Amino acid sequence: MPLSIRDIEYFLAVAKTGLLSAAADELGVTQSALTKAVQRVEAEFDLPLFERSARGMALTSAGQRMVGQAHRLRADYADLVLLANEMRARQSGLLRVGVTDTTAGNRVALALGSLLAQRPGLRVCLRVDRSDALAALLHEGALDLALVPVYEGQRLDADRTRIDNDPMLPLVRTRHPLLQRARVGLADVAAYGWITGPANAALSMTIAKIFARHQLPAPRVVMEVPFVSGLNLSVLAATDLVTMVPRSFMRHVEDRQFGVLPVAALHVPRAVELLSRSGAGWSPLMQTLRDNLLALGQKRGRPS
Repeated sequence: MPLSIRDIEYFLAVAKTGLLSAAADELGVTQSALTKAVQRVEAEFDLPLFERSARGMALTSAGQRMVGQAHRLRADYADLVLLANEMRARQSGLLRVGVTDTTAGNRVALALGSLLAQRPGLRVCLRVDRSDALAALLHEGALDLALVPVYEGQRLDADRTRIDNDPMLPLVRTRHPLLQRARVGLADVAAYGWITGPANAALSMTIAKIFARHQLPAPRVVMEVPFVSGLNLSVLAATDLVTMVPRSFMRHVEDRQFGVLPVAALHVPRAVELLSRSGAGWSPLMQTLRDNLLALGQKRGRPS
């Protein structure tokens, strides 16, 4: 039987889990179906791709090299399916979009709103995650596009289209002791606890580098959060903690409750970029969403 894209998907599932039982549960198929698919892939290329043992199935060196190519093959196939859907029905289709921003009025919601109005048959799948995770999903072909913040020097495995500039700003409540001072330095901010993301998040690492350059310890994290949200602001309003928010988020912040610290070192440059899989073609749906996002950036009067 000739090799199919399903065989490739089954091979990747076994490679990911290392267990037939776990891969079968993930895909909702039998272990026998997975075994036969792996055998077909090995027979097609005349290479042993797994080492079988009582503990599971570990990739051989040949199998490890095959995984990357198999991911690309699956992603290319997904592109072909997307293109075929576009050609069959110009008013329908599927668009898989990754975002990091879930706040009210974010630009993806606005751009998708006009796109959905133009194409009533369109189905959109949204994935919320961190920038690096979304870039990885793009590389695997699980997403078509992702709108993410990108910091200076941050590397992401994707093609990138600059949509906007949206720097991060240090925010505190208006009654915070630092806002009562005539001058505030970075060392003053270091004395207070922070609301921020996990240590391996791009923003957290950027902030730690800023403090290190000034020979100061990294901020003390009191509350770790995955994203900027209204919940963070509720805690901020009741404490003397410090957090970072995008400039665009300031539209949703009440001036009477919060203020931006005048510490230039903590006004962190940040771009908003639309990621797509490296070298992949763009469907008309993807192009329309990109154009809508670019138009929104221009409308808001920010450099892009």
